[in-house]
Amino acid sequence: MLKKDLSATYYINKLFQSETFLKSIPDNFFHDIDGKIVKINFKDFPYNVIIKIHDNTFSLIDDEDKFDVELIASPVILGMFIITKGSEQFSSKISINGDIDTANKFNQFISSSEKLRELATHLLGENLSSTLEEKLSGASLSFQNLFQDATKDIVDLLIDDINVIPTKNDINKFLDDVDDLKSRTDQLYKEYKDV
Repeated sequence: MLKKDLSATYYINKLFQSETFLKSIPDNFFHDIDGKIVKINFKDFPYNVIIKIHDNTFSLIDDEDKFDVELIASPVILGMFIITKGSEQFSSKISINGDIDTANKFNQFISSSEKLRELATHLLGENLSSTLEEKLSGASLSFQNLFQDATKDIVDLLIDDINVIPTKNDINKFLDDVDDLKSRTDQLYKEYKDV
């Protein structure tokens, strides 16, 4: 096992605890979720992320058995949830264990475009954050259109399939026709059997 001061978590936390990063976070930025521990468990992925939020900053924790809430989702679903600003289509695929209130506040935080815009502006500067927002907004629109089109196509397909599926009366008529054909064939066979 790696020494604690050589782990990736150590270096990430060192970055998050740097004076530059701490100064870039607006006052009361994490107010709604301060003092909480959130575990993000990635489905089909051997790693999870545990975030401890305290004193208007956050840090990653390697091992923590006690957490306020656990979010379970694939990295793609979580990423799409953030990009689409909390779309119901993706939030319904995130499982929650623990404090629902904390989960809702954390989900609102990560899906809030205002909070993310404010953080990006402080970290990256006005111009770069505006460019990033434009790119993400365009990507978000593309994904929303893609999923709306896919949903519409699925609905159309199901409606077409429903129109193709025979009714109970159609099935009964078909079975009666088959029985009638079989009985007529049997009669013809009997008639011409001796010939």
